[in-house]
Amino acid sequence: MDNHSILPTSYEIFSDFDELQPDAFANLKGGPLAPSLRGRILLYQLSDGVYIRTYIVGIPVNTTTGQKVDFHGFHIHEFGNCTVGNPADPFTAAGGHWNPTNQPHPFHAGDLPPILSTNGTAMMSVYTSAFNVRDVIGKSFILHEKADDFMTQPAGNSGLRLACGVIQSTTPSRSTGFFGRR
Repeated sequence: MDNHSILPTSYEIFSDFDELQPDAFANLKGGPLAPSLRGRILLYQLSDGVYIRTYIVGIPVNTTTGQKVDFHGFHIHEFGNCTVGNPADPFTAAGGHWNPTNQPHPFHAGDLPPILSTNGTAMMSVYTSAFNVRDVIGKSFILHEKADDFMTQPAGNSGLRLACGVIQSTTPSRSTGFFGRR
């Protein structure tokens, strides 16, 4: 028997999440550089990490300087503050990448794979063992203008911030569950 045939596919591993209540979510909203951008990010706590599902529409196909871009930096930032602030440099109130263990980039706990946009639409599913859902409640997701280069310190040179969404719990009490039952 081929050893690969006994390994589950990613569809088999993650398809059950379509019917499950996520443990947290963020509604991504574009700022002045991407006013049509909207997204939904769902976080599911697993026994040894977090499964993140991301759906985004309205991503600009060009940077503010006119360069075509398909990949976008995508990170969890320190603060759950999505105040636009300066329209030319929005969402700086979200702070830098969430980095509780003071690691160099790209090893921050908040460093996630880049988002690939096709004609302004992106979907991504990713697993990380870098944190638990409870660790990121009240922080924010930021979608950046350009791809993360995974080298430049401190944050990968991924450009301006296009969108922001605060991470919120869907389970007010883990002891009672989402609808008051466990």
